[in-house]
Amino acid sequence: MWLKSLAAFGWGLLLAVCLVLIVFRLLPLAVDTKLFIGMLLGFCLWVAVMAYCYSRNTAKAASIVCGKWFVVTAVANVLLFYIPVY
Repeated sequence: MWLKSLAAFGWGLLLAVCLVLIVFRLLPLAVDTKLFIGMLLGFCLWVAVMAYCYSRNTAKAASIVCGKWFVVTAVANVLLFYIPVY
């Protein structure tokens, strides 16, 4: 159970940050509105990923799926960083 807790905490934090950064770059709103949405969405995503990790049988099974999602979101963040969005 401790391994699933560590995997859930780590992957939840990483995926929430990556997904909120994508949303932050794509929303055409004021900065304060983006920050407010990012805080609310980030916490909800973190909880959702943690619940998903706890629902898997092992920490390894959760880490494989979350690792794949992390690679996808990290690549999207890198592409969005180098593509100017106004």
